[in-house]
Amino acid sequence: MLVASTEKGVRISLAGSHSTQDLQHFRESHTFFCPECKEKVIMKIGIKRIPHFSHRKGSECPERYERESEYHISGKVLLFQWLEKKGLNPILEPYYPEISQRPDIAVRYEGVQYALEYQCSSISEELFIKRTEAYFQAGIVPIWILAGKSIKRIGKTKISLSGFQYLFLRQAPSGHWVIPSFCPITKSFINIHHIQPLTVRNAWAHYDVKPIFKAETDILFAPYFNKDINIQEWKREVRKIKNSLSRNNGSVKNNFLQDLYSRSIAPAFLPPEIGLPVHHSVFIETSPVQWQSYLFLDIVCKERPFSLLQMISAFRNRVKNNDIKIRSIPLVQKGSEIMAISEYLNVLISLNIVKHTGKGLYEKTALSIDPDYFSRIIQIEEDFYKGITQRILLGHK
Repeated sequence: MLVASTEKGVRISLAGSHSTQDLQHFRESHTFFCPECKEKVIMKIGIKRIPHFSHRKGSECPERYERESEYHISGKVLLFQWLEKKGLNPILEPYYPEISQRPDIAVRYEGVQYALEYQCSSISEELFIKRTEAYFQAGIVPIWILAGKSIKRIGKTKISLSGFQYLFLRQAPSGHWVIPSFCPITKSFINIHHIQPLTVRNAWAHYDVKPIFKAETDILFAPYFNKDINIQEWKREVRKIKNSLSRNNGSVKNNFLQDLYSRSIAPAFLPPEIGLPVHHSVFIETSPVQWQSYLFLDIVCKERPFSLLQMISAFRNRVKNNDIKIRSIPLVQKGSEIMAISEYLNVLISLNIVKHTGKGLYEKTALSIDPDYFSRIIQIEEDFYKGITQRILLGHK
């Protein structure tokens, strides 16, 4: 850690530009204590690492669940200095006794109190959620910043995201999903935005990279993005997923595939209206191809009118049977998987695949399949996606 208290209760920070000689003199003339547990801590001054305070061996301080790496410390210092240069008067490693938490940086921006957590190692989902909820309950807005070294790009507009990394997801003022990231080696902010899940691990996304010396405060507190998802690229990715599922050919035990094959449906021939990006699908860990297939099989394709409540009930049954998994997004307080279901129904209505029959009921516009459907699936998809606009899919104005 970079902050400690002296024997007189004076707060001392090592984030400034102190000479080694000055630090050695200060260390010889003072005793230092952890602001949280009040135990004695040691000021460490080395050549390889940034000067910092460390608990003694055997300490039981609650903050010892996370040992800070050089990468973490240098990133935290750079972020703190950047905020200082912007005139925001940040506080490094403040301790909030009412919630027993110490974020990396506290700062007030446009009347809102923020706690910045620069996370460079994995912690449990339970701990992440517990810390996040404690901040919100204290009237503090947490921003968790992912370590830039953790980003795994798998293409120009694709990324591999773990369940832990999805916990960092926030909603920008533009309505788009964003994961803020920072790399102290390149000294750059990396905002991963327009995130739309493709599979459990892979997602479609844009990247916005900006050096810290060129970055304004809105890159962290109110990022705005004007790019949008490329519908044709999305179509190609979904086609790859459907083809890949078909190549599995039942050789691996997969309840989803078994369900399809029991109904004489091959994944490669799933209609193009299955696997569409809807805004709140980030709340669903299961891939859009799979959860939308279940809604089609269980509700939409039945030869009777259905309601949104029936769709939700069928979805929840699939969740109960572990066919669909829900994702926790603790930093987003308004939103849920239910909104994704409603958005999907609205898309089907907009595309005239489902029609409103009155009294809150809906039905599919056509239940029969073109005899040449299977031989023309690629052309059918091409024609289908040509008629889709960004506004219809994700509801952005």
